[in-house]
Amino acid sequence: MKIIKSLIIIVAMAAMASGATSAVFSDQETISGNTFATGTLDLELNNLVGKPFEVTGAYPGYISPWAHMDLSNVGSLPFESYLWLNHTSDSPGLYAALKIDLHDSGADLVCGNGDDTSIYSGLLSGITGPGLRTQTSDNYFAAVGTPGNDNIIPRSAQRVCQRLELPSTASDALQGKTTAFSEIVKAEQDDD
Repeated sequence: MKIIKSLIIIVAMAAMASGATSAVFSDQETISGNTFATGTLDLELNNLVGKPFEVTGAYPGYISPWAHMDLSNVGSLPFESYLWLNHTSDSPGLYAALKIDLHDSGADLVCGNGDDTSIYSGLLSGITGPGLRTQTSDNYFAAVGTPGNDNIIPRSAQRVCQRLELPSTASDALQGKTTAFSEIVKAEQDDD
């Protein structure tokens, strides 16, 4: 038994001696100053002309003058923009009958001069609520094709032209009615 204990002690001492005498070369470098920051989505509505709509005395077949708003990206990230409407008060029948034309003005920023690109044309109810929203984004400085195929890059804007129509088929039941609605424009991170 003493021999086994002695052998274990000798083996342990040999292991410690060999471990204590081994050397390893090494070197180390440091990369400092690492940072990580998020960007910002910041939409501003500017140059509101004819907005909000204030139409009085409309009749079947009436089409309002063009109104517009500029969707400006004042943040640091490109974004896609979406628009929808919410009926807020008064005659739901008149709201259901109204149509809206939404256009991208094109690079010349003039509404209704023939170089506009249609974004949406149809009933207000077709874009009521976030579930039926329409994409409006297009960077007019580099616009190619249909709105919705691009985004609005930082420090640029898009002019969205709008007009309302009471179709010529509107019924007599809509005489003397008023309706009100809100327009909601939302910027979302570009998902392309």
